[in-house]
Amino acid sequence: MNFVIHGQSSMPSIAGGYLVIKLNNQVFHITSVPSPFLLGEGYRDSIVENDDDLEDDDGNHYLVNVWSSNVGVDWEIKIDAADDALKNRVSVEYQPNEF
Repeated sequence: MNFVIHGQSSMPSIAGGYLVIKLNNQVFHITSVPSPFLLGEGYRDSIVENDDDLEDDDGNHYLVNVWSSNVGVDWEIKIDAADDALKNRVSVEYQPNEF
């Protein structure tokens, strides 16, 4: 089973931050959220991306993409799961660094 988790925050990540992925309410993985390119002339010029490619102990595959821009942070986690119930056991939390 494949599924995707989308999320966003309308607060730009001026000082970076972290995307915390939890499995069964336990921290499974932390992905760095980059600071946007603040000298960009517009939204498109300010985007900075980070991605991670990982697997859990059960062989489920996760592809994490995080985009940071002058208008906020967006993320997408594509999961290729062996078990349909995994969808109910994964959660994501965005934690910005204070500036």
